[in-house]
Amino acid sequence: MRRALMALMGTAAGTVLLVGAKAGFSSPASDQAMQPQAGKSPIPGADVSAAPAGAPSTGADPQGNPAPGTTPTPGTKTATTQPAGTKTTTAPASKPTTTAAKPPRTTMKDGTFNGNPIYVEYGNVELSIVVSGGKITDVKVLDSPSEHSRSVQINNSALPKLRAEALAAQSANIDTVSGATYTSNGYKLSLQSAIDRAFQA
Repeated sequence: MRRALMALMGTAAGTVLLVGAKAGFSSPASDQAMQPQAGKSPIPGADVSAAPAGAPSTGADPQGNPAPGTTPTPGTKTATTQPAGTKTTTAPASKPTTTAAKPPRTTMKDGTFNGNPIYVEYGNVELSIVVSGGKITDVKVLDSPSEHSRSVQINNSALPKLRAEALAAQSANIDTVSGATYTSNGYKLSLQSAIDRAFQA
C-alpha cells in the first residue's frame, strides 16, 4: 500500500516537473520569431517612392522650379527651356547713313552778292559785288559815311581808288588810301564778306 502511494506521488511529481520544464524552455527569442518585425511590411496606402527618413528635401518640383515658400540657394541657376518649334530672329543692323560733305568751291559763283555793313567812324560802309565768269566785274557802294561834308569829300576821292584796286586784285587784299583810313578799312571788310558769299553760294 505504501509502495503504491509512493509510486503515485512519484508519477504526479514527474508530471509537474515535465510541465514546468516545457514552460521554462519557452524563451523571448522564440516569441519574437513568431511576431512580424515592425517596418518590414508596407503600410497600406503609403507612397513607396517617398524619400527615406533623414534624406534632405530639395524644395523643388520635378521641373526644377523652387517650391512655393522656399528661397533658392545663392549661386544656383534655374535652367529655362525654349518651347520647341520657336525661332529666335535678330533684326539686321541698320547701316549708318552718311552724307558726303560738299567740297568747297574753287571759283566764285556768278551773280550779285552783298557784303556786310561795317560801321566805321562817321558812318557805315557797305558794298556789293557782281561776279561773271568766276571773276569780280564790278563793285558797287551801297552805303558810305555822308553825314559831314568832309566825309563826303574824302569818300568821293577814296572810293573810286578802292574799287580799281579790288577789281585788279580780285580780292579784299588791297592797300589803304591815304587820308581815308576809316573808309578803307570798312571797304575791305565789307568786300571780303561779299566774296565769301560768292564762294559759298
